[in-house]
Amino acid sequence: MTLYFLSPVPAALRLNGQYVGVIDCFERKVEIQGDVFAEITPSDGGLPLCFIIDADFFRSPPASADVYLIGDDALIKLRAYRSSDAALRVIAQARTEECLFTLYSQGGLFVSCDGRDFSITELDRSFCEARFERQGVGGVSVMCLFAEGALAIFTESGKLVFRNAVKSYSCGDMLGVTIEFPTCADCEGECSFSFDGESFTLVSGTTRERREVRNELLHFAFFESVLVRGDSARYLSDELAPEAGKLSGYLGEFVDVLVPPQKFYAARNEKRAAGLVYPLGRNLFRVKFYAADVEGGKVVNIREIPYP
Repeated sequence: MTLYFLSPVPAALRLNGQYVGVIDCFERKVEIQGDVFAEITPSDGGLPLCFIIDADFFRSPPASADVYLIGDDALIKLRAYRSSDAALRVIAQARTEECLFTLYSQGGLFVSCDGRDFSITELDRSFCEARFERQGVGGVSVMCLFAEGALAIFTESGKLVFRNAVKSYSCGDMLGVTIEFPTCADCEGECSFSFDGESFTLVSGTTRERREVRNELLHFAFFESVLVRGDSARYLSDELAPEAGKLSGYLGEFVDVLVPPQKFYAARNEKRAAGLVYPLGRNLFRVKFYAADVEGGKVVNIREIPYP
């Protein structure tokens, strides 16, 4: 079995106590047989991660890792490591009539909401310099926690009702957000959400491409345009363009587009293939591979390709 590892920071990998090498933001692969005990020690002083890679691991991954099933192989993407500094540090606070909101760090990053009820929400490190901003959406008061690139919104009583990566946001009759997508074409989306006091509902959205894509990356840009609800028709041949609205139904609800591993390219002569990621459960995904045949700079056919 081939395992691929990704880590947000350089980290030492040990399997069954033996040092294997350094893993980082580029895929590193190892071959394993049977169950193994993995130890990952990050270079930034964070706490190590340890888990047993067995059948249960691939059915229910730990919270510290996202697992992508690729045929009989797998990609293990480590999440952020907890800080070894367990001291309590308050970063920001704000109060409504019903609740005291506190953003603090203590090994990880958290928001506590202390009012009639009490709750703690863990956030990722993108919120480490966030600030509270009291706003109103659709006539309902909310508490926004905004950082450069991330937004979380709580009701005044402390319920988390929105969390996403955003470039900027505005409040009024509706919530408006600008989202930058990490795609080949540098896509940017503008979305509007209504709010009923309990949940947000997407009302409208547009996506525009801000970069021309080189021919060799055209198939990735095409699949990414379907993912971010962009103008995928512009990538299709005149014959297929009228069917662009059916692409989501044909490809299914995938959540990411990956470059196939070298093992795929070695076994398949498919230079126009991409891996589409489908959620199976908490932190668990399945990768399927599709090829986009290109003629004259346009996609003329889409095929599913089996993994070796």
